[in-house]
Amino acid sequence: MQIPIPCKFGEKAECEGKILLLKGVSWFQWHWGMEYTYFFATDSFWHDTTFYVAKGENQPYMFTIPDGILKDRPIIEHGYPLRGRGHASGIRYEGEKTYIDFIITSGYCQHIKVQCDDKGIYVPDGNIIFPLTWDDEKKKNAVLKRFHLN
Repeated sequence: MQIPIPCKFGEKAECEGKILLLKGVSWFQWHWGMEYTYFFATDSFWHDTTFYVAKGENQPYMFTIPDGILKDRPIIEHGYPLRGRGHASGIRYEGEKTYIDFIITSGYCQHIKVQCDDKGIYVPDGNIIFPLTWDDEKKKNAVLKRFHLN
């Protein structure tokens, strides 16, 4: 899938009349086509992220991920070390690293972010960002045993 983005992750683009750092993108398939939400970092303590929604037309850059990652199936089949079923719903850029944002459909639609490269492929032993409310045991149980948990 070609994901249109306003700039490369880690660079700045215009959002709401300001030049801000691109933090991520998510997408949703409507009956009329794809809609993209672009997230940008702000300097505000109370609102550290702002966003805008677009159909994705006229964006100067593309981020490519494998098409199969959009299908709801066991996540290990996507090449990522998570238990359960799910699919990619977005890309996030945090701490100079890129992550695929998975919706775990077999687990109450939880979001887990797993580090990937610039082609949407799993980075072995990469970082995994779990929901803030998860304890260490829940995190450990979400990752397949043959993979390491950072």
